Amino acid sequence: MRQFSGVLAQADSDALLEDALTHVDWIQAGIVLVATVVLAVSVSKILRRAVSRGIGHGFAAILTSRFSGYAVFIIGLSYALTVLGVRVGPLLGALGLGGLVLALALQGVVGNFVSSLILQTRRPYTVGDTVELDSHLGVVEDIDSRTTQIRGLDGTHIRIPNANVAGATIVNLTREPVRRSSLAVGVAYDTDLQQATDAIYEALERVPRVVTDPAPAVNLDGFGDSSIGFNVLYWHASDVPSELATRHDLVLAIHQAFAASFITIAFPQVTVWSGQQRPDRLYGGEVAEVRSSYPGLDQPEQGQERRGSQWRLPGLRRTGPVETDER
Repeated sequence: MRQFSGVLAQADSDALLEDALTHVDWIQAGIVLVATVVLAVSVSKILRRAVSRGIGHGFAAILTSRFSGYAVFIIGLSYALTVLGVRVGPLLGALGLGGLVLALALQGVVGNFVSSLILQTRRPYTVGDTVELDSHLGVVEDIDSRTTQIRGLDGTHIRIPNANVAGATIVNLTREPVRRSSLAVGVAYDTDLQQATDAIYEALERVPRVVTDPAPAVNLDGFGDSSIGFNVLYWHASDVPSELATRHDLVLAIHQAFAASFITIAFPQVTVWSGQQRPDRLYGGEVAEVRSSYPGLDQPEQGQERRGSQWRLPGLRRTGPVETDER
């Protein structure tokens, strides 16, 4: 920091003039400065209108116009100082070094600032969209130079740094006017599947919130533990309240349709056993010696020799006849 102060002091001393300034020099410098201000304001307004038409009103348009106006003003101010005989080279070098030190000290702020420019340029979402950002679901309320503010579905207000948003997955639920959802339905194994399919389609037609274009679809999903599953695919308005309301109406309509057609909605079933059993029901109530016939241990069948016990190493097979001791 001391080094930077020394450089700035040296730049100021080098920039001073030995010759006295005349009234003409001050008038010329004043004219240049006034013209610079007028030009900077005009450029700022023109660029703001152009950017707003291209990417819409928002932070990007304001920031671009302001930066352009500042750039024009700095150039004009440098020229006005040159008219006064001030050497601006050392001053600009000192300011550049100071800007580098400031940028290193404010890396997080600069990162969020650059990320806000990217978000405003690419526009993955705008104010009013329902989005999922950094594991937070809500409606976008504001996008500034540092954070994106969303209103959660539970009424909470959340500010997410733009650097986190730019590096994460962005899910925009309301970019398109309609969105598709699915509903799983299970019926008993003895159900007429064609009748169940027709009942689900009839229920879909009775729900006004279900969009007809694209058309809904009813697909058999597979065999479950206790039921045969259906996967109902339907389209609705993309906002979250419409999604919840449509699902509510559809579940009610399918339940009514199944009840009218005597179709059972399957559910897991458990058989309870008391653990008590009547003794006379098993083995006829008789208890005797237990000795079951087992191959290789009992008497061989007629025409076959009984093989004695053999000890052999793994992988070796005995090819010769089996010798038995018949003493």
